[in-house]
Amino acid sequence: MRHLSVVMPAYEELPNLRLLIPGITAAVASTGQWLAEIIVSVPSFCPDAERGEISALGGRAVVRAPTDSFGDAIRTGLASVSPDSEYVIVMDADGSHDPGTIARLLAVTDSADVVVASRYTHGGSTDNSLPLRVMSRSLNWTYGFVLGIKCHDVSTNFKRYRASDACGLTLTCANFDIVEELLFRIHERHGKEFSIVEIPDRFYERQHGQTKRQLGPFIVTYLTTLAKLRYRSGHPPHRTP
Repeated sequence: MRHLSVVMPAYEELPNLRLLIPGITAAVASTGQWLAEIIVSVPSFCPDAERGEISALGGRAVVRAPTDSFGDAIRTGLASVSPDSEYVIVMDADGSHDPGTIARLLAVTDSADVVVASRYTHGGSTDNSLPLRVMSRSLNWTYGFVLGIKCHDVSTNFKRYRASDACGLTLTCANFDIVEELLFRIHERHGKEFSIVEIPDRFYERQHGQTKRQLGPFIVTYLTTLAKLRYRSGHPPHRTP
């Protein structure tokens, strides 16, 4: 059996985790080839009872540090990955990502450095409103073009990485923009040999609770990060024709 880690940043998402963790366990078991640890990166104020329930469901709660930011949730989750894991799958904990997609992410050739569960490749879709879809597509096109990444859905958090890539990086972003930073750093590491595959996926409306994203700060942060990655990180790869 091969080993992987599933990392989920979770900020008061217990009602969704009650559905997601069993779903992830079932999806991985259906492959007949993989064993998974499910790492749930919770905030510092997460009650002991919630951590206990996550454990009972089959997950492992780790407390993000040093702050409760989304960036530190990702960093803490990646730092907690078992050394036995070949792959890391990162996904949201709000129910917007279907655990059933995990089997398809794992079925893609091992030669791919990153596999993306994509809303915007052929066959993908999203339940977001039209204004959000327009904003998201514009953001993804801009990031892909400026940073030279051939990917239609740079900003989705639902991706499969090699553990040796994702767990050995220095990531500095504090917010949701760490998703783009992680992909860019792996792209930068592999250079012209970088291989990325997109499989179509559906992005669902969250099942329980309220979104943590605020549109104004979200846009400002993403534009700031784009400039930082493009102009302050040496020489990013150029897009090939």
